[in-house]
Amino acid sequence: MVSLAEVVAGLPETRKLYLEDSYKKEAESYVLRWIKETGRKGYLVVKETIMHPKSGAQPSDRGVLESDGTTFTVSKVMEYDSVIVHYGEISGGDFKEGMDVRMHLDWERRYKIMRTHTAGHIVDYAVVTVYGRPFQSQSATHDVGHGFQEYLGKYLGDLKERIEDVANEVAVSNRPVFAEYVSAHELGKKVFGAPNLGRLPRLDVYRIIVIEGINAIPCGGTHVKNTSEVGRIKIESVEQVSNGFRVSYRVLDS
Repeated sequence: MVSLAEVVAGLPETRKLYLEDSYKKEAESYVLRWIKETGRKGYLVVKETIMHPKSGAQPSDRGVLESDGTTFTVSKVMEYDSVIVHYGEISGGDFKEGMDVRMHLDWERRYKIMRTHTAGHIVDYAVVTVYGRPFQSQSATHDVGHGFQEYLGKYLGDLKERIEDVANEVAVSNRPVFAEYVSAHELGKKVFGAPNLGRLPRLDVYRIIVIEGINAIPCGGTHVKNTSEVGRIKIESVEQVSNGFRVSYRVLDS
């Protein structure tokens, strides 16, 4: 079995196009490394990528990379030591170092994840607003159309209808959503309404996702540009867990 450490050894940091433009559906790059695992499956590293790895509570993107009759179908994307690794199955040929490739993102899936992730940040705001106090998050998932936020602290009762109402007021408010980059010493001045500060890694620079007037949360995920793109937010449940409570939600098209 091939380890990710072997796959990325000696390679430069991948340029993460998905952080520069989450709406980028296609891009060109070239092969830095191709390692077969079993059969036609293997690991592919390119200079830059539009595909987000599994991280930051998001599932990995999917898509296709093509070159000279060779097609590589990506089933999962991973990150190791700042290098993005695509795992999948190749057909029609083989890859060689330096070969040009064109990437095609599974956009429908990605866009649903973007909507779901932004909805999660809106749910953070709604929870604080409804319960009247801040909470620290301990885990979250922003999957394809559904997710949850789990908060530390005393369970204060099931107020899912009120949380849903506040969340949807934000979703239809046409508020801009954008990323900012701040230094570690600026972080405390720039963030607000962020439930994840207690579990951040130590970095020199942080990426913050701002929903104008709502919150500014350190985040490495992909998001829509405006809250109006999220759609309707359905709060499915608010339930007690061992050391806090979980709010589960879905995004609906209408």
